[in-house]
Amino acid sequence: MEGTEYLIPVTYVKCAFCTAKNHCAACGGELTGALAAREGVDSAEVDLLAHTARVASPLGREDIEDLLEGMGLMAG
Repeated sequence: MEGTEYLIPVTYVKCAFCTAKNHCAACGGELTGALAAREGVDSAEVDLLAHTARVASPLGREDIEDLLEGMGLMAG
């Protein structure tokens, strides 16, 4: 089954990847890698500066949002 691409607004980020807590591009890269490695995710891109997460997956939008929230991102 081919995945659907979702563009999900990220309204808050609980940064766990650095001590600066400034939600920088480096953190977005770390989150992108972590999200892309999740089962059921075909591809992912987290852009904290634009406050978006682009995810391709056969999972439904709610399931994707649950994955994001489990990573410290509040979506929607």
